[in-house]
Parts: sequence; structure tokens; C-alpha cells
Amino acid sequence: MDSPSQKLMISLVFCLAVFFSAASASAESVLVRELCRATKVNPECVAALNSDPRAAKATSHLSLGEIALQIAAENTTKRQELLDQMLVDPNTTSSWKPVLKTCKAHFETAAMQFSTASRELGLDAMSANYEVWMASDEIVACLAFMRSSKQDIPPLVTSCNYVKTLVSIGDAVTKRL
Repeated sequence: MDSPSQKLMISLVFCLAVFFSAASASAESVLVRELCRATKVNPECVAALNSDPRAAKATSHLSLGEIALQIAAENTTKRQELLDQMLVDPNTTSSWKPVLKTCKAHFETAAMQFSTASRELGLDAMSANYEVWMASDEIVACLAFMRSSKQDIPPLVTSCNYVKTLVSIGDAVTKRL
């Protein structure tokens, strides 16, 4: 049987381990908070970055930036897949389909640009920033095409607004390096 001093020691070690792991997790997420404060979309930024556990463990602005741009690429691809689903859905309004098809191509290009920005970030932050803004241009083009087609497609507008959030994060990331 364990002596009282051994139980006390085990309890003390456990409490210290919990304390220090919580403190380090809090310190690591300071980078996320700092980055998100530099955006125009602070709450959305925190939510987007916290969707990937790697963000809270980032140890530098560069590593957080690479993770953020990877999140942007992955989420933009997911939005593109949503457009794919809408295109094949027989319940989708037929007048929406040309817009969805065009915007799907814009989302595909935007995802590639986020991915390129992630790879370039450590080498040339200015080039990475350019790629982020090219992704933004793709989303703006999608919205412009939707307006010129006189269509209002709420799920597409929501997806475009989300990618604009990712652009704001990407812009803040690239400007920090």
C-alpha cells in the first residue's frame, strides 16, 4: 500500500503537470490571439484557426502562418466541394448552375493560391501576400459574376464571405513576417 507521503507526491506531480500543460497551451494560443487581432474579423479568425489543433501549438509566427494558409486552402477546397454537390443536386435551381460552375473554378484557383502562399511564406512573404490577394480576386470575380447573372445564391454568398475571412487572415499572416 502507498504511504501518505507517496500519495501526496503523486498528487503534487499530477497537479503541477496539469498546471504547466494549461499554462503552455495558453501561452501558445497567444500567437493565435495576436494574429486574429490584426485582422478585421477577429472572432471568425479565432474560430477558423481553432478548427485545427496545430494552430494552438504553433511556436512562431511563421509556423502559425503556414498552418493558417493551409487551413485556408483546405477550407476553400471544401467550399468548392459544396458547389460540386449543388451542381449535381437535382433540386438546385437550374438558373444557378452556370454561376455555380463558374464560381467552382474560381474557388479551385483560390484554393491553389492559398496553397502556394503557404509554401512561399517562409521564402518570400511578399509573394505569399500577392497569392493571398489573388485568391481574394477570385472570390470577388465569383460574386461579380453572380451579380451580373442577376442571381442570389445564399450558400454561395456565405462561402464567399467565409473565404474573404480566410483572405483577411492570410493578409495579416503575410504582413507579420
